[in-house]
Amino acid sequence: MSMNQAFARRFNSGPDVERTAFFSDAVFAIAMTLLAVDIKVPQVPGDELGRAVVEQSPEFGAYLLSFVVTAAYWLSHHRLFRLLSGFTVVLQRLNLALLLLVALIGYAADMIAFHGDQVLGVVVYAAILGLIGVVNTAMWLYAGHRGLFQDDVHPRLLAYARTRVAVTPAVFLLSIPIALLNPAAATYSWTAIVVVNLLFRVLGSRAPAPAEIGAPPDDSLD
Repeated sequence: MSMNQAFARRFNSGPDVERTAFFSDAVFAIAMTLLAVDIKVPQVPGDELGRAVVEQSPEFGAYLLSFVVTAAYWLSHHRLFRLLSGFTVVLQRLNLALLLLVALIGYAADMIAFHGDQVLGVVVYAAILGLIGVVNTAMWLYAGHRGLFQDDVHPRLLAYARTRVAVTPAVFLLSIPIALLNPAAATYSWTAIVVVNLLFRVLGSRAPAPAEIGAPPDDSLD
């Protein structure tokens, strides 16, 4: 065994995923907090405050949308690490790529808030949010390929989860060509995320859980 092989075996994989999970949680928390920090209180006379707040509605809308989507990605990330039995260096690098994009959520929110009527504003927002989901999905797929999940996690449950996590990035990325023709239509297309996820919930509630693991809690895959 070479020194490089010995190094990789000793340091690039192992059962401890807590530090990676804690660090990731911190990045998600900071990114979600900065979404609100970017919304400034209007510095206007009192008789103009109401109008100024109303004019900030695009900023509040971008904040709400971005917070909800980021929270959904965090929940998916949390579920992934809750099911892992260990890590590899590739999984950690994928996780860092995910956090690289998560840190740009504030920039994406500002783009859609101030340039949501422009093609580039919508494309940048959809691309960043979509790429976060692509990397998140890649982490799920890689973990399954490398057998990093705990032994008691049924393959059918993993297949269901992997399908669910791919919905949001698929909708965002598919909205990019729509934005090239009509930015407003692209933003409306994002409601498909809610519709498709509701459909999955309905179908999932009717499908029996694998007998080996029993029925999952109601919120286990929301």
